[in-house]
Amino acid sequence: MKIKSIVLAISLIIPPLMIGGCNAMDEITETPEERHAREAYVSVNDYTGEEKDLPDGQRNDPIAKEKFEEIAEATQQFFLEEYKTEVVVHNAVGAKHGIMVFVESPNEPKFHTFAMMPVDANEEKIFPEDIWTVENVVERDLFSGMLAMVMKEELQILEEYFKELTVIYPVVGIRKEAINNATKNGYTTPYYFIAHSNLLDVYPQINELYFNNPNISKEELKENFDIMDYEADNFHFAIDLYMKEPNSEPDEEIFQQIISDIETREGFPRGHYSIFLHDNKINKYSGIGSKDNSLRIISPNGIIRN
Repeated sequence: MKIKSIVLAISLIIPPLMIGGCNAMDEITETPEERHAREAYVSVNDYTGEEKDLPDGQRNDPIAKEKFEEIAEATQQFFLEEYKTEVVVHNAVGAKHGIMVFVESPNEPKFHTFAMMPVDANEEKIFPEDIWTVENVVERDLFSGMLAMVMKEELQILEEYFKELTVIYPVVGIRKEAINNATKNGYTTPYYFIAHSNLLDVYPQINELYFNNPNISKEELKENFDIMDYEADNFHFAIDLYMKEPNSEPDEEIFQQIISDIETREGFPRGHYSIFLHDNKINKYSGIGSKDNSLRIISPNGIIRN
């Protein structure tokens, strides 16, 4: 009986040891790239941008989270005073030399952008009176929102197309929470954002109209800015789509269908279209979905709609 008891005890002990040994061996043989992929990438279906991370920002990130309410209040006041714009503050993330504050203008012109809050990490102190923005970035993003106002009817057709696309095919955009918490690209939707190039001598004049009258209408904007006066290549639509199902590779047939639709559908806005179709994974720290397997058509080979 004693021998049987010993054998039984050993049999109960060995399996957990073997399992633990296998896990440890897996970790040892895992390459840094494999570990990074396992830890950094999540399904775009679940991604909210809350884990947004900036290089060398770990020291200031706890301060950003602890003092979020104070940061948000100061940032809202700053945008009202400097840009005549009401904003919603969605996120504050530690950066190398301060705190990056992600904001959205919920009213027209609608856009996402950011500001920077100075911080003393040693004293765990923020400086709300010294908020600053990168030169011309907010102005550029504001103009992106006014472009969306000018193109409102065409953008509605484009929006309906993407809604239709995601019903017919297993593709998705990013969640609204992710846009709010982790993007700063001007006018942004779950499927694309609008950028503009070669208009550096134009948008300050249009922005000034807004600063003089923050309630400016799209009709007034159209009177002062006619998109037909400029080359279509000046208006850039960056489209980012993802496969809906986890562990699915970007589908070439779907990708070609999207290209064909962008080239031929009636009513889409004039512009230069770049298209990305990714698998289901997105980097939860950077908010970037591009990987080696992503399908893409980009400048100078993007689609021009005149």
